[in-house]
Amino acid sequence: MGVLWYKVWSDLWNSKTRTLLAVLSIAAGVFAIGVMFGMSDLLITNLDESHQEVMPPHLNVILGEPVDLDTLLELRHVPGVEDVDPYNSLSILYRLKPQSEWRQGLVFMRDDFDAQKYELVQLRAGDWPERNELGVERMAAQFLGVGIGDEITIKTGDRERTLPITGLIRHPFVPPPQFMDLAVYFMDERGLERLGIPPGKFSAFYVRVTPYSTDYVKEVATGIKSRLAAQNIRVAAFVYQDPDRHWGRTFFDGITLILRLLALISVMVGAVLVYNTLANLITQQRNQIGILKAVGGRIRTITHMYLASALVYGILALALALPLGSLVAFAMTKGFLNLFNIDYSQFEVSSQAIVLQVLSALAAPLLAALPPVLQGARITVRQAIASYGLGGNFGSNRLDRLVEGIGQRWLPSHYATALGNLFRHKGRLFLTQLVLIAAGSAFLIVMSLMSSISFTLDNIFARQRYDTMLQFSQNQQRARLDTLSRSVDGVEQIELRLVQPASMYLSGQLIKEGGIGSNIMGIPADSTFFRPLMVKGRWIETGDGRAVVITRQTAEREGIQIGDRVTLDLGELGEGEWQVVGVYEPVFASGFVSETIYAPSDSLFKAIRRSNLGSVLYVRTASHTAEYQAAVTDQLKHLFESHNLKVDASQTESELRSQYAFQFSTVTSMLMGLSVVVAVVGGIALMGALSIAVVERTKEIGVLRAIGARSRTILGIFVMEGLLQGVLSWFVSVPISVLASRLVAGSLGEAMFGATLDYRYGWPAVGVWLAVILVISALASILPARGATRISVRDSLAYA
Repeated sequence: MGVLWYKVWSDLWNSKTRTLLAVLSIAAGVFAIGVMFGMSDLLITNLDESHQEVMPPHLNVILGEPVDLDTLLELRHVPGVEDVDPYNSLSILYRLKPQSEWRQGLVFMRDDFDAQKYELVQLRAGDWPERNELGVERMAAQFLGVGIGDEITIKTGDRERTLPITGLIRHPFVPPPQFMDLAVYFMDERGLERLGIPPGKFSAFYVRVTPYSTDYVKEVATGIKSRLAAQNIRVAAFVYQDPDRHWGRTFFDGITLILRLLALISVMVGAVLVYNTLANLITQQRNQIGILKAVGGRIRTITHMYLASALVYGILALALALPLGSLVAFAMTKGFLNLFNIDYSQFEVSSQAIVLQVLSALAAPLLAALPPVLQGARITVRQAIASYGLGGNFGSNRLDRLVEGIGQRWLPSHYATALGNLFRHKGRLFLTQLVLIAAGSAFLIVMSLMSSISFTLDNIFARQRYDTMLQFSQNQQRARLDTLSRSVDGVEQIELRLVQPASMYLSGQLIKEGGIGSNIMGIPADSTFFRPLMVKGRWIETGDGRAVVITRQTAEREGIQIGDRVTLDLGELGEGEWQVVGVYEPVFASGFVSETIYAPSDSLFKAIRRSNLGSVLYVRTASHTAEYQAAVTDQLKHLFESHNLKVDASQTESELRSQYAFQFSTVTSMLMGLSVVVAVVGGIALMGALSIAVVERTKEIGVLRAIGARSRTILGIFVMEGLLQGVLSWFVSVPISVLASRLVAGSLGEAMFGATLDYRYGWPAVGVWLAVILVISALASILPARGATRISVRDSLAYA
């Protein structure tokens, strides 16, 4: 066996290019497995562990007005309540420098930072804030570029305070500032008192129930709401949390399946290249196999020898891909966990990913090598010696004759030869096409996904025909806001909407609310500012009574049909029956967005016995550029604040679009990166296939040389063969991507954001991919084609 191993190493060393291509192609797939499976495993595990460490509450209750501590502590007697932990949350404006613009922020206050029970905020640097001091959420500190010792000016109403930062604090349930331009700060009770919150009063509290179950939490929430309603205390919203699953998992659950699928495709692509590489080697060494058989070599010995080559390819690829994949998986995991405010600095590897990498690096090459190795090992001495490489049996079936006829009629002779050569070995053609089609389909699917995202955003903002939104801390009279708003240059039209917390009941049972509870929003029936995407029924019309339009998720989850009647509990404002007239598709629902029920504003006013008021103002401006929207918004905020109308939040249409686009860009970038990997491996596979073709047609090239063919002609034949491979894969990739991209867009949108993307195929990408695949094909063809031009008549006759 020593001699045979010597031959294995000799083949590997003497054909360094072939060895390098095979190792790199396998390594690309193994690397993708390590990164995708490793990242998803580490990410999900650390997300959940971090979530469980901070004692997440089962229920977050947000109140309509501050309540004293004793009243909240009494809620511990509600059946099922394990304990309560009160806190305060206050909307503020802040700025970093006196000349800077005011920005939106939140201030959190706990009764005692050293005795927290649930949703633990953690001090990462400095000290807990005391009176006249401020703590800043550490993600916001990084985003804003501030630190301990810096000063921040905060504003509520007409109160302004410039306070020093004394601590960097981690809050486990805040959105990344890249998603929302919302900074989070921390103060103690005395500090918050200076902003107008009386000591001993709290606007929200956390609850844990025992025993825990999703249904029981809803039941306890109903009990808490009833107990507070009896004391005329309004519940603004409920936020439900799973104590075992991190809230950010929704973002990743939808993409991990697609990423893992692409990683597996990369492994299959690498296996195809191993097949081509071994087929190339065996074709080149048919005469050597004949000699081995002539001196007594058995099938098993020859099979082991060539499979050993495949095994070495796999081991070398594993040595290259395993550490690199582990490092990249760790780096990507760290990046995503940091995005979700989770510390992750201790290097670790995923055992699941390592096992899969070892299996894919060793098993895939051996399985891929088995067919050509067995075929080569079984040839007889006579077959090995009689191989001349002059065309084989091409032309013996109907497809071959059709291809030959097309070439003769429509193409110059040397290009017709390239077309015939393309179909000479159909098995190899199929495998090479499989790789190139996978690359093309992956690219076109990702580009169509990006096109669908852009199309979805276009449609969303076409239905939302306003330029900026301002949310007040309390309901305001429409007439007053109308007068003030029209005094600002650039304001063309306004619409004020009333928003009230609401609990929906069907047949007496509380419906599970999505996101941060449920709200009912009164909207004028003739509104031109907004109309959601309707999926069933109709939108609100003039003359409607107690009619509501609900989300698709609620309708599907509860089996609600058009015409059904539901009960809406508006707390101290009463409850009543409403009829479902329509179902709409929400815009990117998440744990930070309340589930909105739409109703005619006139009907809502009658239900609550109020009129012409609201807390959310939508404004249409004269110009729709981002700069103009921001300028008008700032003027309105200053104007309202000067009249003691507190603005809690504001957002322009441009800011909202950028926020949505950023959320998708992370996913599409990862998918595009993987599709590039598949495309590169596809080019390597094509290079390997053409290299085999050059070896097989050595004598044929010699014949062409003997009858006067120039190097340019021979070069053109092989380059054209590569280009035809690329064009053929392009023709097949387009219809496959048309079918698959719709499914991917629908699945990804639903899994990540609870919404169906508006599908639009990326037709411009079809032309882009044609250009890309032609370049890849040409580059992949040049090396083997140049090798073919170096074959002389003497070399071809000496080939045996």
